[in-house]
Amino acid sequence: MYSSDSIAFYIMKKVIFLTHTTHDQATHDMSSALVYWYGVLENMGYEVVYSDYREYDIESFYLSAKEYKPDFIIAINYFDSQHEEFNRLREFTKIYLLTSDIYRFYDSHVQHQINNVDGVIHFEEEQKPNEKLLKMRWAFNPNTMTSDYIPSSKSNILHYGGLHGGRVQSINNLLSKNLNVRVLQSNLTYEQVKKEQLNSKYSLCFTHNAIMSRQEVKGRIVEIPNYTVLLTEPAPCLDLYFDESEIIIFNSAEEAKEKIDYYNLNKKEYNNLLHRGKRALWNRNTCYHEWDKILPIIDSDYKPKDITKLLKTQHGKYYYE
Repeated sequence: MYSSDSIAFYIMKKVIFLTHTTHDQATHDMSSALVYWYGVLENMGYEVVYSDYREYDIESFYLSAKEYKPDFIIAINYFDSQHEEFNRLREFTKIYLLTSDIYRFYDSHVQHQINNVDGVIHFEEEQKPNEKLLKMRWAFNPNTMTSDYIPSSKSNILHYGGLHGGRVQSINNLLSKNLNVRVLQSNLTYEQVKKEQLNSKYSLCFTHNAIMSRQEVKGRIVEIPNYTVLLTEPAPCLDLYFDESEIIIFNSAEEAKEKIDYYNLNKKEYNNLLHRGKRALWNRNTCYHEWDKILPIIDSDYKPKDITKLLKTQHGKYYYE
């Protein structure tokens, strides 16, 4: 017979993720937000419900959330509303806004949201100090960014994503140097994109923002090295993710050609670069590393995890070291 003080009761804390759950309404492909965040908090000990933002209605959401009693809500920022009604949710829980593009939209949007939430999680340096701004790095999600596909060979330089912000001209500059750049169609599923990356020797990341006002770290820098070699323009804080022995950084088409020609002629060096980039993702750039820093701020009961052990336990099939 057990005495009451010999039994440890564990109550799993609850989280609601308010986000687009699919990429668009015509397909069932995962939204970009889910690609980056799906499955992570579950593996860190939380019960998670994903609520589709496209179906968001404050009255029904308020009532269902109040009944569910989440310990906190994470809402992806789609810049379509100031959401003053979020304050109602704070009657019974905490709510955090998860946002990209804070540098570009701080004055016009984010600063007006701060008073409606308990905190804003973001990926860039903030323009103005505020205790509610919580800095997180972009991070690799092993739940969605792994693949069982094995390519028979690798060739070409791949670009996937938008063609805004001078990217067409940048691609044309690379093509003018006889570099074989292949641009993916925009209607591919994420599983297809992963296969195309695995089929490629290099994958591009352009770092200028859409209005060409600054260079900044893009989320794809933490996807690409799991599949192939990251070929990227420089950006502030890029060195917080990788050093130059793990990726290729180029400032011009001429520099890109020089470095690619070198690695194409030195297969061993190319394979070493590929290995170091992938190892860097798993060793220090996963979502688990980042949430392990943020969660103690959000959840006073959270105890930091042994991330290497967690990765090996949850993702042993894919774990890379």
